Amino acid sequence: MANALPSLHNVKRQISQAREFVETRDFLTMLLKMPENRLLPLFGITQWLPHEVHALKDKIFLSVVTELVRNGWNCNYVSFGESRRETFLMEMSACGFSGTVARLLEMGAEANYNCQGYGASTPLMCAQDPAIMKKLLYYEANPLAVNAMNQTDFTYKLLKGLVPGALFYFYNSEKIPFQSLLNNFQDCILSGGNVPYEPMYPLCLVPVVPGDVPYTNIIDRPLIDSMLKEQFLPFSSASLNFRLEGSYRVWQYIKARMAAAKTVVPALAIAFMACMTKLEECRKTDDFAFFEAYIDKDLPREIVPRSNLSKPVFVYMLFALANLPSVQLLRWLALIGKFTRKLALWMDILGELPFKVVNPLSDRHGSHVLQELVSMQTLLTMRVNVTTEFGEFNIPESLTPAP
Repeated sequence: MANALPSLHNVKRQISQAREFVETRDFLTMLLKMPENRLLPLFGITQWLPHEVHALKDKIFLSVVTELVRNGWNCNYVSFGESRRETFLMEMSACGFSGTVARLLEMGAEANYNCQGYGASTPLMCAQDPAIMKKLLYYEANPLAVNAMNQTDFTYKLLKGLVPGALFYFYNSEKIPFQSLLNNFQDCILSGGNVPYEPMYPLCLVPVVPGDVPYTNIIDRPLIDSMLKEQFLPFSSASLNFRLEGSYRVWQYIKARMAAAKTVVPALAIAFMACMTKLEECRKTDDFAFFEAYIDKDLPREIVPRSNLSKPVFVYMLFALANLPSVQLLRWLALIGKFTRKLALWMDILGELPFKVVNPLSDRHGSHVLQELVSMQTLLTMRVNVTTEFGEFNIPESLTPAP
């Protein structure tokens, strides 16, 4: 890496005016928004490789905040973000600049600041890198702090589908009041409060705590009912197969609710499609017939969805069963097609911006349906980042119980 150490020569004037609150805020905001091909040369870095950019930016901001504080800047000024209610520590946590975060904390940045916003309201909520979360907790950030929606960082990350950050709490459960975090997630779901951001509908990751970890699982019928009402869904294999009180598993409970429903409930329909994609015991011949009969029911007169079906969820469902025998595969695709046509108005054309994929094999007559499917899957996954682990929340069984 050539010229890796940043030079502050070109920004000395701005740094020397660090006591000027507005100018310093605007200066740092300008650096945050500056594209890399301008930012790096500004600090004397003339050569770099793409994989080096993140680390170089981290070094730049580390050097800048160090000099700013030396010149009198208060790093706890609340002036960043869209609402200008965030600290620069929150910005650096969100960017994943671990070196700068560590330096800010060393220089007195407030790890426990809470702007009480409707989304990421603390440095912990802003952080997605577990290493940064660990550093913040070392400086006594409070994992039980809540935002305006009464969500702890753990709950916030689960609802956003930020699995690595949520898993961090499992790996550190002996140092954190983990049962309180689980209970907060349950309380937030049962309260039925709106979420101010677009959730990964219908993906809501519910953790199933391994048996050797001394905490109580929170999955029960009231939680499932509330999640279906709010159009969330415990989408991982473990949560769908979790045994509720009595003999019902979650997927059996969903199926029983569908059988009793007089009209098609979109959340229930997608819930059972999730069961079919995740669990082999839910895609027998009778299950296909059951789902076909269910979506033949009338739609309710009014459907007021909480949010729309996302591209990743739809694409995942489309290709999750690509290895089925051809007859079953075609039936699965027909089910999805029938479902999407029936609920087209409700889904608002699959929710997000309309997307179309050109299949390069479409002009090759006689190509096997699985070849067509694989070709389309490749193109779609490149566009919407679908992975084979989509929706899974895997907690290692080897986690050591808290003393």
